[in-house]
Amino acid sequence: MVPSVNTILQDFIWKGENKKLADLLYGSPPITLDGFAERTALLRNQYAGTLWHIDERMDLLENILISSNRELGSLTPEVESSIKLLRQGAVESAHQTVVLGGAAYVLNKPITAKSIAQFSAEKGVNLSTFFCIADYDIVQPELTNIRVPVFGQGGTLVSIPVPEGFEHSPVNVLPLPGRNWYSQIEDEIRDSYRPIFKVLEGPTRNLFEERLEQALSITRWSYNNSSLFGEWIKRILGRLFNVEGNLGVPLVSASDPRIRELLTEGLEFLLARNNREIFLKTVNKITSEITDAGFNPGMGSRGSDYVPFYYECTNNECHSSRTELHYEDRGAIALLTGKCPTCSEPIEIETSSDSPYLGEVTKYLSLRVDSRQMAIDSIIPTVVHVGGPGEAAYYSQVIPAAQAMSIPFPLFVRYPRVYFNTPWNEKLARELEEKEKTVLHRQDMFRLSGKVSKFRRKSQFDHMNKALSDLSTFILETHSTLNHELVLLKTEIEGKKGKEAEDLLNLKLEIERYLSWTFGQFSEGKLGQESTWSWIEWAINSGFGDLFGPFERAYVGPMKNGATLFINFAV
Repeated sequence: MVPSVNTILQDFIWKGENKKLADLLYGSPPITLDGFAERTALLRNQYAGTLWHIDERMDLLENILISSNRELGSLTPEVESSIKLLRQGAVESAHQTVVLGGAAYVLNKPITAKSIAQFSAEKGVNLSTFFCIADYDIVQPELTNIRVPVFGQGGTLVSIPVPEGFEHSPVNVLPLPGRNWYSQIEDEIRDSYRPIFKVLEGPTRNLFEERLEQALSITRWSYNNSSLFGEWIKRILGRLFNVEGNLGVPLVSASDPRIRELLTEGLEFLLARNNREIFLKTVNKITSEITDAGFNPGMGSRGSDYVPFYYECTNNECHSSRTELHYEDRGAIALLTGKCPTCSEPIEIETSSDSPYLGEVTKYLSLRVDSRQMAIDSIIPTVVHVGGPGEAAYYSQVIPAAQAMSIPFPLFVRYPRVYFNTPWNEKLARELEEKEKTVLHRQDMFRLSGKVSKFRRKSQFDHMNKALSDLSTFILETHSTLNHELVLLKTEIEGKKGKEAEDLLNLKLEIERYLSWTFGQFSEGKLGQESTWSWIEWAINSGFGDLFGPFERAYVGPMKNGATLFINFAV
């Protein structure tokens, strides 16, 4: 299998490999969570030279964000303070609009950004934080589905139905289904956890049941106050981040019509002939270099008709169907053409090639994955972006393009990957270990995790990072070993009959359940506990009073980017 380009960044940070390529693709990436503070002054000076963030525009942005976060019910004093500090420079985290709010790592992203801002402040550089809601993506399974664990392998699938006519629509405009649908979701989640909670006794079981009900009360409150899918998800996240967690992280919705108007200047900049040509030339050159180096790029090459945004059809029956536009160079004029995938109506936008004007259509334009960051940077001076492996892949092609256009671009930081224990995982692990199967919850893992904590407390950060590297290797090797044992077991079952076959089959089901619960492997090829299960799984183990506390205590400035940790909850 061809490795993803994101392994270049990870191997550079943790092994010191591929330095030349990492510098080319990621602009001398910071090694640690606090390793960029000195470079923010340069970035802020670069932003000042763009004239994107003049007082008039920043005042307007402040008013919009104060209003929009108030509408979501999450405008705390801390959120308002962060909004007013955005003009000084900001650390961004971002996520798509996913049913129920998304997987557990949706909590990890904003607290990583918040921690980075705090580490920066300790070095005398004050930065704000914000969370960008990428709510412009069209309907797709990864956004309309999420899972919670079940007493088995596959997990309970929570899905929002897509009405006829919305197949090409951005998810944020999906209408929320009726009360019966929502009530059924709650019942299915309770039914999933009920048999899992049987491993708990007395007051502990009551505690977990209360936490589950608190999680559902948040999704219910958000549902009751929303009519569209996008509203529902923003209210869930705003409540989690800023009411339950009090992070003070404002939400910035990229599809908010008021935000779209502000983004126009950035999109016009990207569409301008010279900038578009530099972007295309650089992205395609870098894509070839990534492929030639033996890695899989995050996105493909861009064609000569590339346009840095999509158009949403204005016909009512099309429900904002997203349309790809194509660029035609007609000398002094640029003609953007497309055809709505729903009604087939042709779309034509004519503007100046060198100095585009998009003001008349701005409310119908939506961002692309490769233009999102640069467009957001045009309204907020973003100095650090916190992302995961997927973002690390396509940023490797966008960062060199931004450099070629001589515009500032945020430093990329990978948030730490987190695994965490649950009472049901631990109990199942003990049972499997008694049957001589390899499990993550064993003394070797707890010893390694303990080393990380000890070195962190003693400020022995080189030793801490070495222990973190060993822990990551240990987790991946355990996952691989247990899968190998499962393959051998399946072969062994084929030659058995009667009770012996039944016992082996039960063991197989237990291993599959453990792989699912602990590693998020509900099907072949899936890996990542916090990327598989809904944030509810984290919240019922952390408790809402300490929702972000485990992250805050684990993260320190000298920790290398993209670390892998194990969080050991105590009931």
